[in-house]
Amino acid sequence: MGDCKFCGKGAGLFSHAHKECEEKHIQGITILEGALRSFFKNSTPPQELQKVVLLARQSYFASEDDIADSTSKCIDEWANVIHWPFHTQHLQKVKDLLSCITISYSKINKSGALDRLCQKMLRGFMAEYFTGQKQLQRSLQISEQVMRTMPLTRQQQQDAYYEMLGQAGKNYLKNGLMSPSEQQKVDEYVSTLGLSLINLPPSLKGSHIEELGQSSILSDLQAGRPPRYNIQAPIILTRGETALWCYNNVTMYQEKVRKEFVGSHSGFSFRVMKGVTYRTGGFKGHPVETSYMENMGLGSLYVTNKNIIFMGQSRSIKVPYTKIIGINPYSDGMEVQRDGNNVKRLVFQGFDCSFILNVINLI
Repeated sequence: MGDCKFCGKGAGLFSHAHKECEEKHIQGITILEGALRSFFKNSTPPQELQKVVLLARQSYFASEDDIADSTSKCIDEWANVIHWPFHTQHLQKVKDLLSCITISYSKINKSGALDRLCQKMLRGFMAEYFTGQKQLQRSLQISEQVMRTMPLTRQQQQDAYYEMLGQAGKNYLKNGLMSPSEQQKVDEYVSTLGLSLINLPPSLKGSHIEELGQSSILSDLQAGRPPRYNIQAPIILTRGETALWCYNNVTMYQEKVRKEFVGSHSGFSFRVMKGVTYRTGGFKGHPVETSYMENMGLGSLYVTNKNIIFMGQSRSIKVPYTKIIGINPYSDGMEVQRDGNNVKRLVFQGFDCSFILNVINLI
């Protein structure tokens, strides 16, 4: 005979809960979540919420895990409906909640609800910086206050800051390059927060943050200044050469020519003896050349202020801009045509080539 997991009394053979106890437990969770939602809407004061939590424990068999799960669920719901600008009362609401629930922070945050709420608030404070409503240092001070209540790891902080930077990039680059004031804001932001616009992780490749970095480099090239951002690349640079960008996982194709003879035999043949045939006439043919693109492997494509450099596992090649006579852009790469005798076409696939085209136009 099993015991009821709610009241602890015998529940009968092969049973783990009384039906009435289970129904009462569900009712208690509904009451608790209703009180939590009312609390977030400022309809239920903290003292009243504390009473409901105690009632759920004592009369409706609510365990710590039950209360933590319901709290986490309602935090996510609240986080989805609130928007910046965030104020002191938002943080106070979280403090009051944690005080009323009296369950460990880690249990309530088991699903990351408090982390997500904190990250959203951080993004809001940084949005006020980008829109000119706050100085960056003030936004950082408020962020630190929030993280004293809802701590985040360094990676979680950077994720929030990068997401806001991407949103700023989307707004700033609507009309092309950034204005000087926008560029100044971006530079201050990445410098103060220890972020980067280059050498980005794979998750940020192709993002608005990558576009911000490229826009900054193009702006410097256009003004004749040394680029403020440059990458550390495992390539030997010539005097005055700077590595501007790197595209990883790029496939290079090189044009190859296949030559074969095509033709036919003329004349006739007759049998001399068993196993021996004599053919008159001869073979008439002509050479035919066909070109094809051979896969030269996967590698990294580096963009400098003088060259395009492909470094693969089996093949590497340098293409000076002065030797390029034409580029055919594709949606996922480009074809490069070079000057010189018997120089074959190259195709690089696996990236957006618009940045390279802009670099070549400015140099």
